[in-house]
Amino acid sequence: MNEIQSISSINSNLAWLFQKVAIAILIGIFIGVERERKKKPGEKYFGGIRTFPLVALFGFLAALISSFTQIYLYAMFFLIFGVTISISYYFAAERGEIGGTTEIALFIVFILGSLVYWEMLIISAAIAIVVQIFLAFKTELRTFAGEINQEDIIATIKFLVLTIIILPILPNKEYGPLNAFNPHKIWLIIILIATVSFSGYILFKIIGMNKGIFLLSFLGGIASSTALTLSFTQRSKEVKELSRNLAAGIILASSIMFPRLLFIIFVANQKMVNSIVLPFLFFMAIGIITSAFIWKKNSKQMNNISLTNPFKIMFALKFGLVFMLILFFAKISQYYFGTQGVYVSGFFSGFADLDAIALSLAELSVKIIPVKLAGDTLILASFANTIVKLFIPLIFGSKDLRKYTLIGFTPLLICIIIYFVLS
Repeated sequence: MNEIQSISSINSNLAWLFQKVAIAILIGIFIGVERERKKKPGEKYFGGIRTFPLVALFGFLAALISSFTQIYLYAMFFLIFGVTISISYYFAAERGEIGGTTEIALFIVFILGSLVYWEMLIISAAIAIVVQIFLAFKTELRTFAGEINQEDIIATIKFLVLTIIILPILPNKEYGPLNAFNPHKIWLIIILIATVSFSGYILFKIIGMNKGIFLLSFLGGIASSTALTLSFTQRSKEVKELSRNLAAGIILASSIMFPRLLFIIFVANQKMVNSIVLPFLFFMAIGIITSAFIWKKNSKQMNNISLTNPFKIMFALKFGLVFMLILFFAKISQYYFGTQGVYVSGFFSGFADLDAIALSLAELSVKIIPVKLAGDTLILASFANTIVKLFIPLIFGSKDLRKYTLIGFTPLLICIIIYFVLS
């Protein structure tokens, strides 16, 4: 009986070992394909579709062999590999091919192969994706570097410095009436929102402004759907023939707002996600379908959109103040008026800032209010925020923009109303 169990254990270990070998090779192929694709006809350099998976396998075997002996043996394998890559780079430099991207990528792939053996699969996959992004978007990253101005650099440095200095010293403790204020959590939430918005801002910079309204709208939904609505509304007066497409873009950006909020809530309070994931995904689908219905083929594209760097000190202070006020009034409303008070507070907060109310509700739903109440209040706040983005074009946009945004937002608003009627 013990022998059968021993054989079963060996077979199980061998199966898992072969699976890890396959994963390491796939990571090498994943990165090697991009290097091979970028290779110009007749160009010769060290590293391609065959070399990268072999390097990943080498790193895997180095980790495997060193596990049976001493760790210094792994260091020796790594040193041998490093010498090989250095020799390759030397001869490439002799030919005038100064770069080093491929060589550095090979070093990383070697380490990724080792990480797979050490069962750090998630980390290996994540790093492989990051490496692939850097390799695949060479032109776009150079464009991004050219688009960055001094204001962007200064704003980002200031915010990062303040984050590094301030966050560790802020007390992680509740203060004030009803224990509504936690300085550490408030600043952490500011960083989260700025990071999400900054991701969209970077994508704008990398991909460029001339990639079409739909793409800009998608990125605008990640960065700030309200900012994009304001920008598109202004453009509708300047380029009236694009009004229908701009309306479709505004609706699309407002639809992307829902998965953005889901991500933010997931980071803050995963339990709350379950109460809103289905309605939010449904609202997103309705918005995307409506946007596609309104869209009209047009050869003319956007060549300018105003979107500022969200890593700014005033942005941080304003958002922190808004978040504190919403959290405080939500707690006061719930204390004195119960459920109705939370709904009223959430609705009016949605007119100003959806991210702040979302994170406030995520915080409240941990201990103070039911998760279902927090989810419904966030949906109500989304309803209010959508109304704001409808009235901006209705008041300030061109005639066609007013017409098509009204057509586009109506199904979404009706769906949210039906949700509350049925729930």
